[in-house]
Amino acid sequence: MCAHFIIIPQDELERIIADIRSALQAERRGDAAILYDHAYPKSRVPILTGENGHPEIHDMHWGYQVSWQNEVMFNAKIETALGKKPNMWDNSIQRRRCVVPSFGFYEPHMKDTHISPKTGRPVKDQYRFRLPGNDILWMAGIYEDRNFSVMTTAPNGWVKPVHARMPVVLRPDELDVWLYGDYPSLANRDKVELTAHNTSKAA
Repeated sequence: MCAHFIIIPQDELERIIADIRSALQAERRGDAAILYDHAYPKSRVPILTGENGHPEIHDMHWGYQVSWQNEVMFNAKIETALGKKPNMWDNSIQRRRCVVPSFGFYEPHMKDTHISPKTGRPVKDQYRFRLPGNDILWMAGIYEDRNFSVMTTAPNGWVKPVHARMPVVLRPDELDVWLYGDYPSLANRDKVELTAHNTSKAA
């Protein structure tokens, strides 16, 4: 986890930010037409940083560039970032925290598979996770040099049957805590209820 989520377009995100700045409460507006897109490692994504004392939108690429491998580091374990120092994440988590907005994230099931209509081969079932009663799902992140990484943690009871890790999902009233407050207190997500939908069933 997490290698796939649904992007919130920048114009929609700007409307959401207007709500956050006034009350740190994000809700999707009316019947606005939204173009859904999907993010994968290296995708360019609008995210929120806490610069200048309030959330600001910046386009960044998903994944830290590292010298020892060709692939980007698109996830960062919060246990490592908060653990023994120095580590590759500690500077970012102390100084450059961000929030990654989405319409939900995806995880492959550890065991369950289905036959791909494209290849005819077994592939893992994909589950989409969301916050019940909320269109928007916020994930904790860190950034550096116009690249960001999603923070991950141990799975809670809703994710554990599907996958061994999950993003650090933030409730709307926790955004300011992650950006400006006692961010280590958000590492445990056991009480954050999520809904899971097997999107492979419609394939």
